[in-house]
Amino acid sequence: MDVTIINPFLTATMNLFQNMFALEAQPGTPYVLEGEVKHRWEISGLLGLTGDYQGLVGFRLPKLLGDKMLQKSGIVTKGEQERQETVYEMIGEMTNIIAGNASSEIKSASIDISPPVVVRGENHEIAWPKAMPVIAIPFTTSSGPFEVDVCFKRR
Repeated sequence: MDVTIINPFLTATMNLFQNMFALEAQPGTPYVLEGEVKHRWEISGLLGLTGDYQGLVGFRLPKLLGDKMLQKSGIVTKGEQERQETVYEMIGEMTNIIAGNASSEIKSASIDISPPVVVRGENHEIAWPKAMPVIAIPFTTSSGPFEVDVCFKRR
């Protein structure tokens, strides 16, 4: 695990949670995600990276944390369907912010970011690229756990 790659994602994630939600995101020990069959994440924001690096970044969390973050944001919605869609849009944007801020901290590299997509549903599957390891960075907050997954390499 290259700390010059992992540390910008740690910092970007902690800053985002502090600035947007006044939540302290405590990182756990990063690990290599292998053979994931079952997981606790109900929402995953994903985006691709291209340029000097290629790969994927994921922001994965339980629905309850997404709901709590929307509540902390102060955004008001009309009805349950609009609330759910707003949570998913917020997760996509947060994925974009984490990847964008981390990428800007990786010096001497040109990195382009694709628009995020959000996958939802209990125990959904992600077909991660096989050519590189997926580094999972677990976090905890007072509102619940989440994970940032980094899967990319220098071209």
